[in-house]
Amino acid sequence: MTKITNNYVLAADIGGTNTRMAVVNENGDIHTLLKKSTYCKEGRDEMISFIVSFAGETIEKSELPIEEICGMGIGFPGPLNAETGTIFNPPNLQGWDSVPLRDILEKELKMPVAIENDANAAALGEWWKGAGSGTGTLFCITLGTGVGGGIILDGKVWHGASSIAGEIGHTTVIRDGIQCTCGNIGCLEAYACSGGILKRVNNALLDEGGNGGLEPLANLKQVDQMIMQGNEIVLNVIRETGVILGIAIANIANLINPEMIVLFGGVTNLGAHLVEPLKEEVKRRAFKKATESLRIELSQLGDNSGTLGAAKNILSKLQN
Repeated sequence: MTKITNNYVLAADIGGTNTRMAVVNENGDIHTLLKKSTYCKEGRDEMISFIVSFAGETIEKSELPIEEICGMGIGFPGPLNAETGTIFNPPNLQGWDSVPLRDILEKELKMPVAIENDANAAALGEWWKGAGSGTGTLFCITLGTGVGGGIILDGKVWHGASSIAGEIGHTTVIRDGIQCTCGNIGCLEAYACSGGILKRVNNALLDEGGNGGLEPLANLKQVDQMIMQGNEIVLNVIRETGVILGIAIANIANLINPEMIVLFGGVTNLGAHLVEPLKEEVKRRAFKKATESLRIELSQLGDNSGTLGAAKNILSKLQN
């Protein structure tokens, strides 16, 4: 990559449900921000066309000359190789088997592209401009359509030997547990992603006759409404989810001993009924020395964590 000569970059946070695309300057200020549903049902070719088209639309909306936009950073569901920009079969996307996405997009967009795991991008964004600003070691857990993790050690993303470090969502928390989309059983993601929580809530309501013959709940907003109404069946599922997350985080605390855990994503909107059991379980299971200096915080950047992290990633590569 060539040294940065202009102040703006494109940044995209691409998820299985929604994609956020922004134009960001070198100080982390968002100039233009758009959001769309991700076109991915027909496979990788449709999704790549969507990314290219959305990038062009975002540049047009920014009203900046394209010459002022010096590169594009992307947060994309893993696993992937951040160095080569190659995607390896994300569990929630079909048809992505060793796809050289960086090379494809550089050819289409005619600008440098840097691709990072979406959870790593969120961690980098929170470290740069959010809850983790000023920390040296941080673990960010994304709780949305899937469950991911990103590790910041000494101010840098830690990728591991095969670029899959931080995949906390696919660590086993229940030995003989629920089938996960990755093919394993008992993964954290199967219990703590939005769809997994929704399925467990609906099953619990059906088993206990607590839905009053109504249609199954369709989204987490409806789950939150039942929490507000004090439905004990739903509350117990959410508390259990917090405990399961707490088990996973206690393992992180003992293994990495980070200064901060940042929780990010739509699942965190379930609030204290999720987070308080989580924190209690971490204190119960982790070494006391590991928790004395550990802060567990919600994202400060919200939906912008991944977008700003993707921007920081391409800016750093261009500046270096």
